[in-house]
Amino acid sequence: MKINRIAKLAVAVAAAVSAFAGIAAEETFPVEGKMLVGVNYWGSQAGVRMWREDEWDEASIEKDVSALAATGVELMRVFPTWSEFQPLMQEKKYQGAPALLLRDGGKGEIYDPLWLDPGAVARFEKFCEIAERHNVKLMVSLVTGWMSGTLFAPRIVENRNLITDPEAVMWEGRFARAFVRRMKGKKSIVAWCLGNECNCMGAAESRAQAWMWLNTISSAIRMEDPSRPVVSGMHSQTSDGFGPQRGDYNKWTLQMQGELLDFLTPHPYPAAFRIEASRGPFNCFRNALHPVSQCLFYSAVSGKPSFPQEIGSLGPRLSPDWMSAKGMRQQMFTCWAHGLGAYLWWCAFMQTHLDYPPYSECHVEPELGLLHADENRTPKPGANELKAFRDFRDSLPFDVLPKYKTDAVCLVSEREEFYHQTFGAFMLSKAAGFDIEFIGADSRELPDSNFYILPSGKGWGTYSRKTWDQLVDRVKNGATLLVSRGFETGYIDWPEITGLEQTTYHKWRKESFEFEGRKMSFSDSYTAEQKPIDCEVVAKDSSGNVVVSLKRLGKGKVIVVNFALEKCIIEQESEVVDNGFSNELWRIYAYAAREAGVKRLVTKDDPRLVITEHPRKDGTTLVVAVNTHDKPVAFPVKVGGIVGRVWNGNFKDGVLSIRENDGCIFEVAKEN
Repeated sequence: MKINRIAKLAVAVAAAVSAFAGIAAEETFPVEGKMLVGVNYWGSQAGVRMWREDEWDEASIEKDVSALAATGVELMRVFPTWSEFQPLMQEKKYQGAPALLLRDGGKGEIYDPLWLDPGAVARFEKFCEIAERHNVKLMVSLVTGWMSGTLFAPRIVENRNLITDPEAVMWEGRFARAFVRRMKGKKSIVAWCLGNECNCMGAAESRAQAWMWLNTISSAIRMEDPSRPVVSGMHSQTSDGFGPQRGDYNKWTLQMQGELLDFLTPHPYPAAFRIEASRGPFNCFRNALHPVSQCLFYSAVSGKPSFPQEIGSLGPRLSPDWMSAKGMRQQMFTCWAHGLGAYLWWCAFMQTHLDYPPYSECHVEPELGLLHADENRTPKPGANELKAFRDFRDSLPFDVLPKYKTDAVCLVSEREEFYHQTFGAFMLSKAAGFDIEFIGADSRELPDSNFYILPSGKGWGTYSRKTWDQLVDRVKNGATLLVSRGFETGYIDWPEITGLEQTTYHKWRKESFEFEGRKMSFSDSYTAEQKPIDCEVVAKDSSGNVVVSLKRLGKGKVIVVNFALEKCIIEQESEVVDNGFSNELWRIYAYAAREAGVKRLVTKDDPRLVITEHPRKDGTTLVVAVNTHDKPVAFPVKVGGIVGRVWNGNFKDGVLSIRENDGCIFEVAKEN
């Protein structure tokens, strides 16, 4: 009898595991090439207080989710506020010694270390059922102790550093375990997120402390649910993982995120302090590519996929609603074309009617919703664009957009912060009409390619000797290398490899030069005097100093740009990828691509037309084209094949017509 009971129990356990695995497999997140669109959600009527017993309004939340689903939302990032779900306090005894655990407010003693508030748990379970009824998937940000500038931590960890204090980290780990244990059977949940920008909850004094926190929370999640992906939820991560620790900014590195997590999540807002994204309106070329470039940067260094988990225009203080909608439209197309798994707007509902923290504290949080919080949940223009994109994607005769073709490998330094150079290289290549694969210079294996790009760093140690020697070897075997040189960057065998004699010194310079018959200019904080000793001079400045050169080395070529080109267009020059595009430095990238033998199926003249090519197994190619102009444009293009079906645009007699800030997709077959 006992053996039979054990056998039956084993069968039941196996069935449960099989059923749970079926849930996870059914709700796979995300699918590359089928970008989910959605929002970050707080209840329209209560915001951060939505989980409280006296604020919970199931009927209102049902209306919220129904309205969001009607606008095309298929994924919501949601936030079980830590202080509401684990409201613990410590009873104090003689001389302040800790004793029993109490429920906040003294409502009873707690003996279970994985205790969660039963009422809050029941309310979240109801919420999951509402989401499932409306076919909306959930990404749950677990340790939501930070939201919009305010801390929401239980009293048991008051006055503790929530990142480094062992007591605080213990309770955070217990909270994550307890919550996942209770909710892992909910079909609507497709991913677990560590929390919301948890590196804002406290300061890490070292990378080791940051790693310990990340490992504790991610391990707690996986202990209870190994079937769903664990998502970062962090912002402002640095590539400077192998350089010295300087200050607080480079404690949380992309390398450790990639080691411990499944997906990384930049939050690419056009904030005034982000110079790379605040030099034009929200619907400009730069902001069409900003979220994509940050995701590619994160992935290049971490080795893990990334998607924009929070994105927005920061409201009417920076962008009127009509501009936010147009910027959102072109961003959804560029993110989809580049294989990102999700696009989540911040946030679902307007919160201007809420008069408590964090909404009462800041002029930039309450007005960012896609829908109004009125009785009808009236959509704003951005909500209509999200619906239009979802409908367009679902109307296509294919489920998944194939991976886009890349033509060059661009190295990302892991010895200094390198996002500006990465974004600069991305915009230059897009303007020039080809695509780049980004790769971490130290932690990732160098892929085979006929074309490599090495953006300028700021010091002698930007890249290792090993990396440089690998590139030189690839050049000698036939590859083309485009290397920009600015600041104090130096290489030990520079004259031999580039054919240039170089003298460097500190001196700010702003120079103009002619390239392919066009006048261009650049700025740099460091001067390099370069003289040709064994190379071809392609361009020189007004003083005769070499600006662009080409050296044939073995079977390949080395093209040198004598200033920090990629960083220059982010921090100095404003007419390269902004405004009138009159300073056509992107033509240097186009020249290098031609020298490398890059061949594209579709070529164009307008730098603001963003194109990706997606080869299919049947020999045809899908081409995604995005018009980043703020007006409709008829673009002359050359297509190396027969154009078939066209979606969301028009192609006729070699002219591709797309409305302002919108995307088009067309099919190209090879000519017989």
